[in-house]
Amino acid sequence: MRLLSLFALAPIAFGLASRHLEAGDAPQTFVNTAIARTVELGGSTSLVTTQYNVKALVDNPGEYVLALSGAEGEAPAWYEVLVGGKAVEGVVVESLGDVPVALVPVGDLKKDDTVTISLNAILAYQSRPLPVQIEQRDPQFLVWETNSTLVDSAYPSDVERIKIRSPTPQILTHGDVPKAYTRDSDVTKSGATLTLGPFHAVPATIGTGKVAEQAPFYVHYESRDPIIGIRTLRRAAEVSHWGSNLNIQDEVALMNDGAELKGQFSRLAHQQSKYHATKPAQVLSEFTLRLPPSAHSVYFYDIVGNVSTSHFRPGSPAASVGGKRNSRRVVDSVLELRPRYPVLGGWNYSFTVGWDSPLNEALRSDVATGKQVLAVPFLTAMKDVVVGQEEFRVVLPDGATDVEVFAPFPVDSIEHSLVKTYLDTTGRPVVTITKSVVTENHAQPVYITYNYPLSAQLQKPLTVSAVVGAVLIAFMVLRRVDYNIDNKKK
Repeated sequence: MRLLSLFALAPIAFGLASRHLEAGDAPQTFVNTAIARTVELGGSTSLVTTQYNVKALVDNPGEYVLALSGAEGEAPAWYEVLVGGKAVEGVVVESLGDVPVALVPVGDLKKDDTVTISLNAILAYQSRPLPVQIEQRDPQFLVWETNSTLVDSAYPSDVERIKIRSPTPQILTHGDVPKAYTRDSDVTKSGATLTLGPFHAVPATIGTGKVAEQAPFYVHYESRDPIIGIRTLRRAAEVSHWGSNLNIQDEVALMNDGAELKGQFSRLAHQQSKYHATKPAQVLSEFTLRLPPSAHSVYFYDIVGNVSTSHFRPGSPAASVGGKRNSRRVVDSVLELRPRYPVLGGWNYSFTVGWDSPLNEALRSDVATGKQVLAVPFLTAMKDVVVGQEEFRVVLPDGATDVEVFAPFPVDSIEHSLVKTYLDTTGRPVVTITKSVVTENHAQPVYITYNYPLSAQLQKPLTVSAVVGAVLIAFMVLRRVDYNIDNKKK
């Protein structure tokens, strides 16, 4: 782990723009020769991959204004920008009118030079159940909606093509597209894929006075998996240098965001479904968490108490010999959880899960500055799951100073505080990070640096020694006290 790479993350987390672009401010120095977009529909999330083939119209055209959403739309829950196949760090986010945009550096281009820009984004809460209520054994259908049929861009496009993939070929209905820019076909269906366009000679859709005609579009499709959502997640990580241990505990408020149950729940029908090849999509009966390979002492309980219907399979961390890792494949630990009751659409289930792991796998010492560098995962990834609000607390050892936080993505807030527990003297620094709309792509390490000198490391044993010494002295003094009542002289 190089400390230089940690500080390189700071512009990503805090490099938000202070300038607001007004409509019409996007200079027309580029043209999109071709745009290809693919939308992978899911439950709570949708993965959108867009590739722009861009041509410069002038020498040194400047930064490319990349639209992150359409008018009146929300920015993606997560995104990354690539130029020429390489990820761009520190992208500045601004707004063009009411549209969030990213200013992408494309290097020194000459007139008619071309470059490829890719945008990978995750959209949250784009799909909703329709119908809202279903019987226990009914199939589950979702509807995905967007306000922008065409790809939003501040520049005109020669040709665009959009593909929307459903998790199943069962697509009931879909919307229509503007006919102004189509020549051959507008929407075609092949299996589980809808192809929109190609669209030709499309004007810019944002940032200019004359924009292309947009129209809402929807896809009504079947989903055969439960729609898992997490309303709140409270993650606490506690660092112990003397125990060489990192403890992580998650308090999870889970909810099934799928179609709600119509009528009463039938335990008999639920038991019968276990003997069929497929089970009802709206029923969440179990799920799996992938933990670090070296995780141990795993525990899991809900509001009632310990739950026995869980299974933990330890992983296989990579060992190192002579400072080099061996060729053994790293295998994550797996925790299989089964809730106390099947969670149907609209139902919730709250539980707590925690584990310990060796501290030396998350902590390094920077030789140049003498600081400790701690890397703690912000989230345990779950596929197609969105966390509405996360509170991430990291409790550092007693006596740690000069605490700094480096997040690999923007967060809502970072707060510093102190907490005192047993045998603490100055108190333990606590870092609290909050963020809303968290996806599996946010399961990245948050880096925290701090000073922990030898004097601070000795605080705990000196405190313990002082307490033990005081108890012994008190015991010796009390032993010398005569508690007997003297007999009266005869």
